[in-house]
Amino acid sequence: MPNNHYQDALNLQKAKVSGAGPKLKIIAPCTKGNGILKLNTTQQAYYENRFHEISAPLCFFIPASGSGSRMFDFLQVELASSKPEKANKTNDFINRLKDFSFYKSLNQAQKDQLISFHSHKELIDFILTNKQNGVGLGSLPKGLVPFHSYDERHSSAFYEHLSQGISLTDKTVNFHFTIQDTHEEAFQKALYNFKSENKKGLEVDFSFQDPETDAYVFDQQNEPLMSHNNTYLRRPSGHGALLTNINKLKEQYLLVKNIDNVQHGSRAEPGIKVWRVLCGILHKVKNELRSIHEDLDYQKLKSVSKQFDLFSDEDIEASKDNGFLKQLVNRPLRICGMVLNEGKAGGGPFYVEHNGNVSKQIVEGVQITGEEQKRIFNSSTHFNPVMMAMDTYDFDEKKIDLTKFSNDDQYFVVHKNFEGEEVSFIEKPGLWNGAMFSWNTIFIEIPSETFTPVKTVLDLLQPAHQPR
Repeated sequence: MPNNHYQDALNLQKAKVSGAGPKLKIIAPCTKGNGILKLNTTQQAYYENRFHEISAPLCFFIPASGSGSRMFDFLQVELASSKPEKANKTNDFINRLKDFSFYKSLNQAQKDQLISFHSHKELIDFILTNKQNGVGLGSLPKGLVPFHSYDERHSSAFYEHLSQGISLTDKTVNFHFTIQDTHEEAFQKALYNFKSENKKGLEVDFSFQDPETDAYVFDQQNEPLMSHNNTYLRRPSGHGALLTNINKLKEQYLLVKNIDNVQHGSRAEPGIKVWRVLCGILHKVKNELRSIHEDLDYQKLKSVSKQFDLFSDEDIEASKDNGFLKQLVNRPLRICGMVLNEGKAGGGPFYVEHNGNVSKQIVEGVQITGEEQKRIFNSSTHFNPVMMAMDTYDFDEKKIDLTKFSNDDQYFVVHKNFEGEEVSFIEKPGLWNGAMFSWNTIFIEIPSETFTPVKTVLDLLQPAHQPR
């Protein structure tokens, strides 16, 4: 690309970081019976059966570029502290050390060495680094940290996603993980080991976040920072940049879930059932929309929309025009599994007014401003989608260009500390926020037991990550 392309991008981002970022107007939270569907047992069984009518390959899309070191942040603080061995979290970690899968995976020499340490600092350093035959957990990607134990076997999140994914169906299942390029060899080795133990067919590939999407970094005077090699300093622009990766996948049906949201295999069945239900809804709704597209059936459009709480009143009214109706139903489609909000940090589902139209969107707190908007935001009953089943083909069986359904104006302005200085940069619209702003969207309430993220290593002590 010519240099003026990069200069234009830099100037555009410079103009954006000087402001607070774009804001949305939320009208009300989506709640059960008003934007979020709650299926009864009979309906769940129906859609689970519909799942088996899907003949095209399924592909899991799993963002897995997160560093395992973030799981151990509180231990890193302990290492740097002048008053060690005081933190409650550290004491919990030390006291429950033998309950972690990574401990059970150590050889006897490493276990003996752990016992010999006289301070928490020595023990933590041994676990996080490779010094003196250390465990080296701090340098692993999160996806390869041992999460779960099965008698003599120990399983990472990567292994669990593969194992549980292939149990979804008798057909071949594909997997796509986005990772850091420095970890590709380790993931390939883990994949080789998985395939040697599991003979069922699966296809797995990897990609990296495109460096072309990285954001320029600006100082407090709004000037671009330079790196040590005298080039502009850039940082990854958030998970919204992964829309580029999704857009390159050939499969029609994509199942999206974060790498750390996985349960012990003995507790995996509820999540596997939810996948089948979400895919069954996806298959059912896509066929209904196809029929509407072919017959230009306005009355059926209203009926399907009411059944699934799919389209706004404004879109229904505009669909009296056949041209608008055809483009409305021929958009990428996502079925979002929503859990109840139990206090975890993050956004939720809302009705949003934008350019005179009301639509259902996933909104983060930074996207709104003002006391009244904050009051509405805090009244949300449900959390960000934790499982998404998506159809990315049009009715001509061609892959949709997903970038055309992103609202690029919904970027984030991020402020962080870099080498002791506050810096700012732009993150692309969030993957399930602005990046999917114009998708046809259905929200389904799913059981909270399907959402068991591992943000710190202590989360692995929760029942969801222990054998039943």
